Amino acid sequence: MKQSSKIFLPALLLLISCEKKENSTFQASAIIEGTAIKVSAQTGGYLMQMNFDEGQEVQIGQTIAVVDTEKLSYQLEQVRANLDELNVQHRIATTSLRRAQDDHDYAKTKYERYLELFQKNAASQQVLDDLKISYDRAVTALESARQSFQSIASREKSLEAQAKLLRRQINDALVKAPVGGTITTRYYDAGETIPANAPVVEIIDLSKMWAKVYVSETYLSRVKIGQPAQVKIDGASQTLSGAVAWISAKAEFTPKNILTQESRTALVYAVKINVDNPDGILKHGMPVSISL
Repeated sequence: MKQSSKIFLPALLLLISCEKKENSTFQASAIIEGTAIKVSAQTGGYLMQMNFDEGQEVQIGQTIAVVDTEKLSYQLEQVRANLDELNVQHRIATTSLRRAQDDHDYAKTKYERYLELFQKNAASQQVLDDLKISYDRAVTALESARQSFQSIASREKSLEAQAKLLRRQINDALVKAPVGGTITTRYYDAGETIPANAPVVEIIDLSKMWAKVYVSETYLSRVKIGQPAQVKIDGASQTLSGAVAWISAKAEFTPKNILTQESRTALVYAVKINVDNPDGILKHGMPVSISL
């Protein structure tokens, strides 16, 4: 009986140890980050106005900067004037095309009638030849009127496209915030000339934060996409909820700056944790503790 107890006790301790290992939680320290977005001015030119400074909060849709559009407005006026002129030409070409079509139809009908008479020996060759020449001229005039009409229509489409582009550039001169957040960097000041597509400010979206932790391969099998995570701010009692958003499919060695044989066998996998931050408690670069 004593021998049986001696065998059972180590087995029980091993079972308890395994259960503790299975039920243990993964804990790690990480740096919380927001999504950084560089807001560019799609229209280049003289920067007339900057409405926000570094560190200020901006709401989605608010105007951050204003680029001068005076030259673009002049170009748009010129395009509109050319369109007005083309509209007049379009009406003239439409009238000419209609007249050429009528002349063509009349010459064709008259020629075909005389051709029937000629085949019945009721009309002369000279009259038929004259009508054939008139009909050929009508065909040429109709084709020329059609080409002129199509040319004007093509020029109208080109100018309308230019007008749309200029209106878009004028609209893009108002640099608006694509997301809400904090302006961390301002690259230009009012009075400077900026190139097209140059970043004006950098905004960090603090409503949705994320952190990256590294999980050992022994614990990786217990980490799943969507798995809840607890995020605790250092020095505070409040705990925020997060979720696993991404698990790297590629192992990495850690630590990266030590290349001894022992450290090279320590494989870890990067895991991204998304954390909602509706009250703005978390700040970019803040150290946190994460539990899975």
